[in-house]
Amino acid sequence: MNNTIIALVIFILTYVTIITEKANRTVVAFMGALLLLIFKIFTLNESIGFINWETIGLLFGMFVIVTALSSAGFFKYLALVIAKWLKYSPTKIFIFFPIVTGLLAGFMDSITVMLFFATLTYELCRMLKIEAAPLIITEVLLANIGGSATLVGDPPNVILGLKLGFYFNDFVIHNGPIAILAGAATLFYCYVVSRKKLVPKEEVSKLELDQMNPNDAIVDRRQLKIALAAFGVAVLFLITHIYIQKYLYIPLTVPLAAMLPAFVMLIFLGKKAGDVIVKVDYEVILFFIGLFIVVGGLEHTGAIKIFANFITNIFKNNHMELISTLLWGSGFASGIIDNVPFALSMAYVLDNIVKFAGVPALSIMVWATSQGTDIGGNFTPIGASANVVAYTAMEKKGHSIGWGRWLKLAVPATFIALTICNIALYLKYLIGFY
Repeated sequence: MNNTIIALVIFILTYVTIITEKANRTVVAFMGALLLLIFKIFTLNESIGFINWETIGLLFGMFVIVTALSSAGFFKYLALVIAKWLKYSPTKIFIFFPIVTGLLAGFMDSITVMLFFATLTYELCRMLKIEAAPLIITEVLLANIGGSATLVGDPPNVILGLKLGFYFNDFVIHNGPIAILAGAATLFYCYVVSRKKLVPKEEVSKLELDQMNPNDAIVDRRQLKIALAAFGVAVLFLITHIYIQKYLYIPLTVPLAAMLPAFVMLIFLGKKAGDVIVKVDYEVILFFIGLFIVVGGLEHTGAIKIFANFITNIFKNNHMELISTLLWGSGFASGIIDNVPFALSMAYVLDNIVKFAGVPALSIMVWATSQGTDIGGNFTPIGASANVVAYTAMEKKGHSIGWGRWLKLAVPATFIALTICNIALYLKYLIGFY
C-alpha cells in the first residue's frame, strides 16, 4: 500500500508540474520516472517493460516523414497555392484553411501543421488587413477535431489505439464520420461568430499579394517528391497492414508501416538524410517514454485497478452514462491537462475497466475517450500541443491571442462539437455499431 501511495504522489506531482509549464515537460516526465526508481517502486528492467515501443516506433516513423516534408517547404507551398486559388478572398480563406488543417492533421503531426499554418495565416491576414486570431483559433479547433478521425492524427489516438488493440481503419470507420460532423458544425459556428471581422480594415495591396509565388516556398523539389511518396506509402501500409499480414504473411506491424517508408526515404535522400534526422522532434518522443514509465508506476502498484474498480461500481450496467462521462470527463480534463498524459492514464484505466462484468464494450469506451481527449483539448490554449504552438507563434509575431479571446470563440464551439459526439455515440450504442 505504501508503494501505491508513493507512486500516486509522484504521478500527481509530475502532472501538476507539467500543467504549470514552469519546467520542460520532458525533463519533468523523466524526473518522475527516476523518482519511481529511487523509491524502488520497480526496477529499471520492469520500468522499461511499461514503455509501449509500438507507439514510439509509429511516432518516430511519421515524425521523420513529416520533418522531410516540412523542411522541403511542403506546408508553406500548399497554403500559398490554396490562398492563390481562392483569389485571397478572406471569406473563402476562413472556410478552406481550417478544412485543410483538419484534413492534414488527420494524417500527420498537428504540431507541424499548425507551426506553419499559424505563421503563414498571420502573414496573409496582415496583407489582407483582417484580424488573424479568429482564423488561427478556428484552424486549431479543426486540426484537433480532424486529428480525432485517425490513429495517427493525434498522439492520444496513437496511445489509446496501440495500447488497446485498435488500428488505423478502426478509427477512420468509427471516429471519422463523427469528426466530419463535429468539424462542420464547429466551422459553421466560428464563421457565423467571426464573419464581421473578415471585412478588410483598409485597402489591400494587390502588388504585395501578387509577389507571393507558391513555387518560391519549395526548398528542395526532389526531397519533396520523395517525402510525398514515403507519406503515401505509409498511409497505404497503415490501411492495409492487417491484410498484408493475413494474406501475404509479411509481419508488417503498425510501427513498421511508418518506419519502413521513412527509412527507405532517408536512403534515397542520401547525404540530406542527416539534415532531416537532426530536425526530428525527439523531445516529444522522450516525453512519451518518460510518461509511459510514470503511469506504469500506477499500473505496477495497483492504483489504476483501484480507480477502475471505483468507476465500475458507480456506472455498472449504466452503459450510456459511463460513455457520456468518459466523453465529457476526458473533454474537460484535456482542456486543463495536456491531453497526451491524460490519454495514457485513461488507456490503463479502460484496460482495467473492461475486465469487469456489466460494462460497455471496450471499443465504444475507446471512441468516447478518444473524441473527448482530442476535441476537449480545444477548450483552452494549453489543452493540446497544436494550441500551444499556434498561440506561441502569434506571440512571437507580437500579436497575442489572449486567453479571453480564445475562450470566447473556442468554448462554445467545443461544447457544440462534444454534444454532436455524444449524440453520435448514443446512436452507435443503440444500433450496436461500435
